[in-house]
Amino acid sequence: MKQVLFLLFAALLLTGCNSVTYPKIEHDQSFIATVNIKDTSLTFLDEQYKHLADWDLSIPFMGGLLLQDGDTLLLYGKDMDSIEVFSLEKGKQIDSWEAKKGIVNMKLLQDGKSIAAVNQSLNNVSFYNEEGRIEDQIKVGKSPMMLLQDHQQLYVMNFGETKLSVINLRTRKVERDFVIQASSTGALLREEQQEIWLGGHGMGAEMEENVHVYSTETGELKRTLNTPIMPINIMENAAGIFILSHGSNALYKVDEAYKVVKSTTVGVNPFEMTTVHDDILIAGYDSDELYVMDSKSMKVKQTIKVGKGPFQMISRE
Repeated sequence: MKQVLFLLFAALLLTGCNSVTYPKIEHDQSFIATVNIKDTSLTFLDEQYKHLADWDLSIPFMGGLLLQDGDTLLLYGKDMDSIEVFSLEKGKQIDSWEAKKGIVNMKLLQDGKSIAAVNQSLNNVSFYNEEGRIEDQIKVGKSPMMLLQDHQQLYVMNFGETKLSVINLRTRKVERDFVIQASSTGALLREEQQEIWLGGHGMGAEMEENVHVYSTETGELKRTLNTPIMPINIMENAAGIFILSHGSNALYKVDEAYKVVKSTTVGVNPFEMTTVHDDILIAGYDSDELYVMDSKSMKVKQTIKVGKGPFQMISRE
């Protein structure tokens, strides 16, 4: 009898969790969402940066990944022992995938079906299918963090050592490593130029002041760009290459000749940066604000209040 009551109680708990609903995001609605890790919330904005909805979640996530259907949202975190799966259109949790604690990054691969998950505690990359089943696990370097894909190669930046691991996606094996700077984070892959740009935090009291540009063919360091302090995010659009340094709250613009042509101060402890149309969006982690900037003039056009601790952005066109 006690066992029956326990099972009924457990079933009620599960039903209660699954019955929690959030404002629905219609499938044809374009949005930009901030992943706010201090108050574990999501803030949804439309393409005009008007407020759409807030999701207040009691999950210790640190990131999210939108799948190819444009509706399924995965939430993951270093302290979570599962990956929580939500439907935006239904406004609720629809599944939970098995995982080990330590996941700090996830990426949908170019085939639109495979999902790579970086586990910093286990020093590996797991490959999930769309149903949440683990198909492969590959050991990489210490404290892996960033992932970039170039056709059949997956580049893994290992924050805990001076090594970048290159996984062959056909064989699902590490085919080579090359030496990079310590504590690297923030990366840009330029396929046509056969380059990978890496930022970083620095080691101990020595803060990183440069972005390092490596050859993806040879692993050779080609050049450095001085963009102090702690360049931790790099992206490219039609207006140029942009480097965000959160130690100095600075945004740098780099031209095709690898010259810093413009810089400005933005945000308070900014971490995340993305591009929408001709705008650059920067999230201020300590100010709880989203800064909308013109990518040509690099002037702030608009400042938007979001949840506490915006750490990542997710967009759907």
